[in-house]
Amino acid sequence: MAVTDTRERTFSGGMFTLQGVKYRASGFLSLIRPLFFILTPVNAASAAVLSLGGFPALSKCILGFLSVAFASCAVNVFNDYIDRERDKTIWPTRAIPGGRVRPNEALLVVCMSLIISLVITWWAFNPLTFSILLLALILGGFYSVYLRDKVGYLALPPIVGLIYLGGWAAFSPDTLFTSFLPWHLYLLGVVWQAAHIMIYYPLHLAPEKGTPGINTPPALFFTPSPKAAVEMGIVFTCFTLIFGVLLPLVTALSPFYIIPVIAAGVYALVYGFRFRKDILNKEKGMAAFRAMSIFRLVISTAILLTVAFMQV
Repeated sequence: MAVTDTRERTFSGGMFTLQGVKYRASGFLSLIRPLFFILTPVNAASAAVLSLGGFPALSKCILGFLSVAFASCAVNVFNDYIDRERDKTIWPTRAIPGGRVRPNEALLVVCMSLIISLVITWWAFNPLTFSILLLALILGGFYSVYLRDKVGYLALPPIVGLIYLGGWAAFSPDTLFTSFLPWHLYLLGVVWQAAHIMIYYPLHLAPEKGTPGINTPPALFFTPSPKAAVEMGIVFTCFTLIFGVLLPLVTALSPFYIIPVIAAGVYALVYGFRFRKDILNKEKGMAAFRAMSIFRLVISTAILLTVAFMQV
């Protein structure tokens, strides 16, 4: 009731009060998912610098960051738009079901983000990169509309992996299909996203079984129990750690890269096992989810820092 009252006050005349502006701004900020607005470009950048063996010009770095960030924003906001009715039960405090952002405003954010991302990529990079980005956007939208509910959450990781191929193609399009490294990065992205999404899986379940209009999407043509989903997430976390540790064997990275990667991987596993032991604890679930986000950020940051030190 409190959420509804706040929404009504905000949209019926309090929109331009300080409280109303803060309320609306917080909605748009949460809608774009600041963590992924930053994390996704960093992941693409890790592939880009490995393709070059160094960092590109600052202007290219900025343009690449904006292109990937707005692409990520478009996919995430579109997903929230599609889920707006379901989220009234699962995540009622999210921006759209909570009333901080109208559905048509969310669609406007999607359209603007798509245009910005595609225009930057077409203008600043090459046709292969544009094609990969366009494919990722189309598949990302198709995932929200169809694949997630009909195939399962694990239909998403192969789509997310395209981020790394796009980052590589932005500066080395000629080697995308002749080098093993971009595909190692692709697989690293796929297993990490699989771990990330399965750790989060129990948090997407309806509060009560049989909630009208709410069906739990499958993992991959089957619906695991919450505990089994987290166990799958832990297994994929192990694969992420293995792919991360093996990376210096397929490219020139300093051994010091491995230290933070192993530390972050163990950190993610610890929180994953804690959640597995207390599967109904939403706080532990969110902690495990954040730990997985940190794990991927550490891998990408370690790559960027190692390449930066090699350039000095």
